[in-house]
Amino acid sequence: MEAADHQLNKRLVTAALVGSFGGFIFGYDLGALSASTQSLRGQWNLSPALFGLTVSSSLWGTVCGALLSGRVADRLTRRDLIAGCSVLYALAAIGIVLPIQSSWILVPAMRFLCGMAIAGLTVACPLYLAEISPIALRGRLVSLFQVQVGVGVLVAFSVGLVVAHLAATGDKWKWCLGLGAIPAVFLVILLQLNFMEGSQRNPDNLPDPLPASAPTTGTASDREKLFSRKNLRPILLATSIAIFNQLSGVNVLLLYLLDILSSAGLGLLLGHTYTVLISSTSLAMTVVGMAFVDKVGRKPLLLWGSAGMALCLLCLGVAIPHRLGPLFYLSVLLAYHSFFALSQGTVVWVYLSELFSPGTRGKGQGYGSSVNWIANAILISIFPVMQHASSGRAFYFFSLTMVLQIGVVLLWYPETRGKALGSIAAPERAGVNWP
Repeated sequence: MEAADHQLNKRLVTAALVGSFGGFIFGYDLGALSASTQSLRGQWNLSPALFGLTVSSSLWGTVCGALLSGRVADRLTRRDLIAGCSVLYALAAIGIVLPIQSSWILVPAMRFLCGMAIAGLTVACPLYLAEISPIALRGRLVSLFQVQVGVGVLVAFSVGLVVAHLAATGDKWKWCLGLGAIPAVFLVILLQLNFMEGSQRNPDNLPDPLPASAPTTGTASDREKLFSRKNLRPILLATSIAIFNQLSGVNVLLLYLLDILSSAGLGLLLGHTYTVLISSTSLAMTVVGMAFVDKVGRKPLLLWGSAGMALCLLCLGVAIPHRLGPLFYLSVLLAYHSFFALSQGTVVWVYLSELFSPGTRGKGQGYGSSVNWIANAILISIFPVMQHASSGRAFYFFSLTMVLQIGVVLLWYPETRGKALGSIAAPERAGVNWP
């Protein structure tokens, strides 16, 4: 019996590591894009508006991809969706570095395809992890996705630092973005080894004991509508947590980190060094958050993190226009990313994967991911213009939204720790009454 349990645990951990590796691709893409921003701007001498469009092109791809992936996820196997997205990402990343490329428009076009692939990974990977996890371990196993994101960001920033020293100025962005094809191809190879086969949906989480790798086409649950009264509460919760996730400013402070540090008076090489230090700290704190998410719960982590981020964002808003010392920015950014990693960085994808019932889980995850990416794309598109107009006011706004989130989480968010998947969508089963 112990040998069987050991084999099951080993198989579960292996499947979770492979199933979460899409997070590494996601994280690498974010870090590589951040490391490429100044090289991209210089390559074509882009205006603030065109610069914002270039950087956000992949994010608009994620919007389209998330809308499509939510429905596909309920029809294909999770493994097939992850594999298809990995292939698409690899092809688009290779397209970035092809020597035939001579026009600016090809860059946002290839980045749009990368974004569509990333969207599919952010839908399929957390769903797969949630469905194979025992309730007591679900938060930690789904958090593996965010840990992999952190690892990917760290690797990308490290690559960016090396490229900044070695590559010609005009080629830096090509190296950073093109190398993303490597982890995507690696994931495709892993998926062919059947590591994800044999992992079952945990019966404590779901009323239907279908294999996590089995499609659901043709079942009654597959025809269940997402936008119904039953799903009103999880839809509103998914909308709220996705929007607040972006209004924390985290992706602005990630994708435009080098530009923000430059506007504060820091040199490019020092900025690249800071990105590695910040991403290393963020990864470490994500691991800490992963250890606490099933012990402390989702709500406390969100509350503590929002309070810490609000203070850090307020400090940035005050400091950037006055160009304070480099160590001040490093300290504030380290604190900010630590608070984010401990809270939203750990909780958001876990929470989204827990809200919806089996028949709408793919569509629900796709919806929440779409809202997240729409808010993200809008902010990333307009931030260069906002920064050009005023270098500090945007951070006052982000700080205010984190204060607002504290009130919303405290008064309205349910705690999902220890509850069956989808119980929020069926409150009568969980002993909850609401209008």
